[in-house]
Amino acid sequence: MRKLCAFALSPGQFPGRRPSRCSPGASASQAVAHPVLDLVRHGLQLWLRGQCDALDHLQLDLDGTPKGLLKGRLDTARLQARGVVRGELRLSRAIITCRDLQLDLGRLRPGQPLPLAAPLSVTVDLWCSAADLQHMVLDAEDAAMGVALLTHFRGPSAGNCRGWQLQITDAGLRLLPPAQQTQIPPLLLQLKAVDHEIVVHGEGVPDRPTTIPLDPAIRIHELRFDAQYLCLRGEALVKP
Repeated sequence: MRKLCAFALSPGQFPGRRPSRCSPGASASQAVAHPVLDLVRHGLQLWLRGQCDALDHLQLDLDGTPKGLLKGRLDTARLQARGVVRGELRLSRAIITCRDLQLDLGRLRPGQPLPLAAPLSVTVDLWCSAADLQHMVLDAEDAAMGVALLTHFRGPSAGNCRGWQLQITDAGLRLLPPAQQTQIPPLLLQLKAVDHEIVVHGEGVPDRPTTIPLDPAIRIHELRFDAQYLCLRGEALVKP
């Protein structure tokens, strides 16, 4: 099975804000914990924004107890973002869920990204629209992924992918050649999550799949299409 180039998500990448919740505890602990919680919230926001070139919307929900927070432990953090841009990566929506965060409170400072005391496993849910995929696959500066797909499934004579268009279907992706190239049929692709990778099958050559490599810290568990999005669910390891 051959691997394609140039589609690497990284764990530093992949709606309204609700107040964070702390479980009931001693009022003195709460009085200290709530300012710490504000620092944690701001540090997480800075961390995520620092990983992105652009971010349209960010919502952050935190859950923890005052006692746990004062020991540097946070039960759950859930980040929801829309309009994520990082290099050539485009995401219409991303949800990152972290559990049992261990924080280095000694390095927690206002205006600084959140310092972790231990590696953190996070669950990621990602949504890519046809426009997102069009940019990443066909319109990126070198369109390496689009060229690799065309070459793999259509042969080295397929040329570049300038003018090609991408559509999302219930079954996968449809790559349409430029309108003037009427003799070239569309390229239909099926994507599946196999062994934590994204495997691509081309119509007509089911025995010759390829893979889209991801950052080694990311493992894909589920991949599906709906009428508008490619939806991915997986996990990632974030190191301090």
